[in-house]
Amino acid sequence: MATRPPKRSERKSSRTVLVSRTAFRVLAGVSDAELALWEREQFIIPVGQRDSLGEPLYDNAALRRARLIRTLAEELDVNMPGIEVILHLLDQMER
Repeated sequence: MATRPPKRSERKSSRTVLVSRTAFRVLAGVSDAELALWEREQFIIPVGQRDSLGEPLYDNAALRRARLIRTLAEELDVNMPGIEVILHLLDQMER
C-alpha cells in the first residue's frame, strides 16, 4: 500500500521559519510596545539567534503564540493575568 504525500498544511507546520523582530511584528499584527511587554512577561521568547542587523529572530511557534495572545486580549477581552494563566496551562498540556 502506497503512502500518501503529506498535505500542504502538514508540510508547512513541520518547517521552521525564522523571522526578524520587524517581520514578526508585521506578521503578528502587534506594536513594538506590545511585543516588548510580552517579552518582559516571557509570553514570547525569541530563539537564541540574531539576524545580520542584530535583531532577535522568532520562529513560527512564537508567531502562533503571538496571534493567540492577540486574540485573547482583543477579541475575548482577557487581561494580562488571565493570559498568563491560559498560556501556562497550554504549556503544561504540551509537555
